[in-house]
Amino acid sequence: MTLLRVLHAEALKMKRTIALKMVVLAPAVIFLLILFMASQVPFSMLRSRRDNAGNEWPALARSVLRFWVFLMMPLFITLETALVAGLDHSDNQWKSLLARPVPRWTLYVAKLIVVLAMTAISVLVLLGGILFDGLILPRLQPELVFGFPIPWAVIFRDGSRVVGLAFLALTIQHWVSLRWRSFSIAVGTGIVTMVVGFFAFAAGQQVGGWPLYLPWALPMLILSRWPHNMEAVLLISGALGIVVVVVGCLDFCRREVT
Repeated sequence: MTLLRVLHAEALKMKRTIALKMVVLAPAVIFLLILFMASQVPFSMLRSRRDNAGNEWPALARSVLRFWVFLMMPLFITLETALVAGLDHSDNQWKSLLARPVPRWTLYVAKLIVVLAMTAISVLVLLGGILFDGLILPRLQPELVFGFPIPWAVIFRDGSRVVGLAFLALTIQHWVSLRWRSFSIAVGTGIVTMVVGFFAFAAGQQVGGWPLYLPWALPMLILSRWPHNMEAVLLISGALGIVVVVVGCLDFCRREVT
């Protein structure tokens, strides 16, 4: 019950914040960008009627997810964790929070749940954007054919895998954001790790191997021919993410706030 009360307090803090608005704005930027790019004849990224009629939904979903995991999701996680932590870093509100009769771990876990929920909801908005694009594009390019029924099972599977694969990087970024008060440190860490993840994925695509499994490259695996056993990668990354949560929570509980 204590955790639920802390979660309720965190949810109230999110009202009218830029962090909450980004849950919709970030995925909207991606699916509107894909809509614009795919509508530019003859530069459409999607298959046309003469190539493979009725196969545009997977192509559209793959294009949207590609731009999300490469371009927006790392920045989204970085910004959301930094903003959620910054709500209490400002004016050193930790002193009053930690003086309350609630276990410290509930504050750490509640903020993590909030960020994880916002990440999951943003992906749901993104998947809704795939439907939006698929309904609009045939009006802009009549040669594009979006067959029915929509392969929602595959689309939701890939979207859920993206969230699951991002869990480890999210827990690390969450720890960093709470560990240091400076917004610049949190954002700088996120940007550096995003670049590292991109190059690790690019290198791993050539030869396979360990670069693909860096925490910040994991969400990109959804677009890779590796690994062959995605479920095992999800379980291992999830287990490592829980380890990071425990270590970060212990560090948070023991740290002196001045």
